[in-house]
Amino acid sequence: MSLLRQVTAIKAEDRALAIDVKRALVDGLYTPFKSLVVGAVSGAIISGAAALRSGDPSFAFVAAAIVIVGAGRIAVARIYIRNRPAVSRNHETWEFFYAAGGFAFAALLGLCAFLAITRSDDVALQVITASTAIGYGAGISGRNAGRPFLAIGQLLLSSLPLSLGMFVAGDGSHMALGTVIILFAYGMIDITLSIREIVVTALVTTREKAALAESFKAQADLFDIALNNMSHGLCMFDTRGRLKVWNRRFLEISGLDPSRVVVGASARGLFGESQAEIETASGQRRPLLGAFEQANAALAEGSLVVRLPEDRFISLVQRRTAEAEAVVIYEDITERKRDEARINRMARYDELTGLYNRSSFRQQIDEALELARRRSGHFAIHLLDLDRFKAINDTKGHPAGDRLLQLVADRLRTVVNGANSASRIGGDEFVIIQNGVGSPDEAGALAHGIVRLLEEPFEIDGSPVRIGASVGTALAPEHADDGDRLLKCADIALYAAKADGRSTYRIFQQEMEAETQARHAIEMGLRTALANDEFELLYQPLIDLGTGRVARCEALLRWRHPTRGYVSPLEFIHVAEETGLILPIGDWVLNEACREARNWPVEVGVAVNLSPVQFNNPSLSLQVVNALQRSGLPANRLELEVTESVTLDGNEHTLTTIDQLQSLGIHLSLDDFGTGYSSLSYLKKYPFDTLKIDRSFVNELNAAADSVAIIRAVVGMGKSLGMTIVVEGVETEEQLAILKAEGCDLGQGYLFSRPISAGAIRTVMADGSGMIRSAA
Repeated sequence: MSLLRQVTAIKAEDRALAIDVKRALVDGLYTPFKSLVVGAVSGAIISGAAALRSGDPSFAFVAAAIVIVGAGRIAVARIYIRNRPAVSRNHETWEFFYAAGGFAFAALLGLCAFLAITRSDDVALQVITASTAIGYGAGISGRNAGRPFLAIGQLLLSSLPLSLGMFVAGDGSHMALGTVIILFAYGMIDITLSIREIVVTALVTTREKAALAESFKAQADLFDIALNNMSHGLCMFDTRGRLKVWNRRFLEISGLDPSRVVVGASARGLFGESQAEIETASGQRRPLLGAFEQANAALAEGSLVVRLPEDRFISLVQRRTAEAEAVVIYEDITERKRDEARINRMARYDELTGLYNRSSFRQQIDEALELARRRSGHFAIHLLDLDRFKAINDTKGHPAGDRLLQLVADRLRTVVNGANSASRIGGDEFVIIQNGVGSPDEAGALAHGIVRLLEEPFEIDGSPVRIGASVGTALAPEHADDGDRLLKCADIALYAAKADGRSTYRIFQQEMEAETQARHAIEMGLRTALANDEFELLYQPLIDLGTGRVARCEALLRWRHPTRGYVSPLEFIHVAEETGLILPIGDWVLNEACREARNWPVEVGVAVNLSPVQFNNPSLSLQVVNALQRSGLPANRLELEVTESVTLDGNEHTLTTIDQLQSLGIHLSLDDFGTGYSSLSYLKKYPFDTLKIDRSFVNELNAAADSVAIIRAVVGMGKSLGMTIVVEGVETEEQLAILKAEGCDLGQGYLFSRPISAGAIRTVMADGSGMIRSAA
């Protein structure tokens, strides 16, 4: 390639150079500061000597110019070096400053040599100036090769004037020297270009290596950041079991002293130190991790889980690299283990009470059946249902209901020994498995104990609460030899216990199944009876014992079954209560009774019985208001009869409901007084308008003198509280006479009238007197 093509190619390459490479090349113009100073001083000395030796003013002018330019170049170089980091960013400006000074200085040296050849015959002067010009050009060719255009320019400006002087001198020897100088310049240009290529290549290579090193460092930093911010611990061993890499989390999990964890540490040594730390923390001088070989074998198979003191669990997983080096990953799985334990507990235990849940119960009953088969053994299950839980839950709220369930569970734990178990299988349903039962009496004893245990009051929010429980008991294998059938037998016995008045227990008997089927048939019939208009109301008068007139009539529900005929309330009312169907049925009774009473004389009222389930319904007051509005019946003609059971809780809901109803002008009657949990405190706490004495006391008036005394006491107590006294079950004239003598206000019974239809009662009202018979 010709020199011109080289120069042209270099010009194109120079434009493509990276900025930092160009800055480095410009930096190379100034940073050999001493050589620049030496060149300036040498040029000043030579030109000054030439001026003194020749005495020619031209030399003096050139010498002065060289001194000025040289000093300026030194000053600019000094400024650049002092402010190097900042000024290097403007490399093009500083390259221009250098080029201006360098070209001027080289041209002045060339001019000095030209004057010496052409204006002086002093050979010594000619040799000195020519040598300086040639030497400067040669030196610059190497020094500034990185910026070849500057180097070539300075070379030509210092050498071509000398060559021109040789040709101007005219003789052959000078012309020959002039030609040699041109050839010298050509050769130096070639050298400059070669050096430039070497310098630029070196700079580019250095830059690439630096960039590569920086990239490697950045990657190493990122790797280090990632490694030390892993949630898992990690360490890597070479094929000889020597430690190569580890992270901070490894140190935290292993508990090793960081000063002992170094490159080259053996896996066996680290294992021993870690085991010593664990033994110290646990106080147990035994190999918790097992022998090194055992742990290593477990890791070789894939993973190892280690239990540390304070119930910490660490998982170790080993992987082999392509070079057969071992990477061990440590993970603290303590929380995962705890979550698994919680999930396992949730799967087996009831979250609220801590007892076994339905799933665990099924597993336990299957195990008990299998054990009984193998050993020819016997066991019992006791299915129990809380009698009044729904009322408590509705009136006191779900938190109180939850607390009650927890207290029940605590009591059940006291009757469960190591051989038995208690489970909660539904809202307020519990079941106890009693293993090793020798006889039905033994099972009955435990069932009886459960009933008595749950009869005792519970304290909820500072108030005593009574609930009671009904228990159904089934024996295996006497009653069934599979879990589903056994539970069904217990369920049938439970319904029998409820039908017998609750707060009792029953052991399964085969005839109970027929009763259960009959109950189921009643339930199915009740679900359609209201829509099919199968219900009707009969009315039984309550007679004023002083006047013999009808004071009010009690509405009594009857069910005309399409196939069975009339069904007794004793058969279907408790089923309606248990299923919740009593709510829509009771609402119908209330509306129908008010509608019918609207047709009676204004002095005659109507009495409607309320189930405890209805009374605990938060919407009761609204339902009563709606019934009165639809019928147009005045509130003071409506009396609602409730049993003593609604007062057992003594809660704010009961008082609030009574206050709401009485504020409407409605009368409240305490029905069947003396048959339940009778208490004088109930009469004082709850302001009932009417006290209704149960028929059982009236039936014994003729045979038991104490019955008269009881009635006399109740009448006296009720009247002292301002209550109207009603007796039911009056069937004879003798009974009537006694009751009138004791001061009873109203009487009800077959002596006056059986329950009669709405049409019949209207006929009685229409006769003008409202008299059933004379009570005088």
